Amino acid sequence: MNFLHERDFGDIVLSLSAVKAAGGGNYYIQNNPKAVNILGPLIEFQPYIKKVGKYGKESIDKSFVDFRKQGLEWGVRLASLHAKWIKQDVDLSEPWLTACEDSQYNGKIIVNKTERYANPLFPWVELVKLLRNKMLFVGHDHEYELFCRRFGNVDRLIIRDYLHLATAINSSDCFIGNQSSANCVAEGLKHKSIQEVCLWQPDCIYKRDNATFCHDGSIDTEIAGVKIKIDRPMQKINKQESPNGGWKLTINNKLFS
Repeated sequence: MNFLHERDFGDIVLSLSAVKAAGGGNYYIQNNPKAVNILGPLIEFQPYIKKVGKYGKESIDKSFVDFRKQGLEWGVRLASLHAKWIKQDVDLSEPWLTACEDSQYNGKIIVNKTERYANPLFPWVELVKLLRNKMLFVGHDHEYELFCRRFGNVDRLIIRDYLHLATAINSSDCFIGNQSSANCVAEGLKHKSIQEVCLWQPDCIYKRDNATFCHDGSIDTEIAGVKIKIDRPMQKINKQESPNGGWKLTINNKLFS
């Protein structure tokens, strides 16, 4: 069976859950040669994949290209949307990725933070203070520089491709990151994770015992032998009370109260 995709790295990784459930086959990518080179080794490593390559007019049985045309309902997982698009049942509680292990990453924490899908409540500063010596950041130069400037200096791992990334995550004690393609790899492996949940687009929540999905800044878990307990209770609002001066609304520079 031949499968086709063309979108972001994370979408491609998530689509593999449906590909595995469908029995696997050949996976083609169009309009994204970078994805073929960087994601290709990870995709081809999967036992249900025969071949990965750039799309060259092969006959396609299942295409994910237009999967977003079905709409992006708030809170619905992206992997579920891929499966629904090709009418494939899938058990997202099971891993759909496999990777090697490398002892050099044992005891490490793989970290990734992109500029998209951020949650300002996530306690990055506190986590860096507690786990700095165990963290390895993966990501682009500007992402690494911004992370260190905002939250504190950590070591960096420069990856060759996404099979290298998957091996590092699979061998580590934990992955911490926002809703990125690296997070999708950790999810595909069902590896111990802490996710910075995007409040306006929470479409990567796959509840499991070894994952923490942090939306309000509170974390209670253990990583690499370190107990992590960060409390940031959300402010409670008494809806029966009005603020001092009453309720006010400004529309087109006119004040209404």
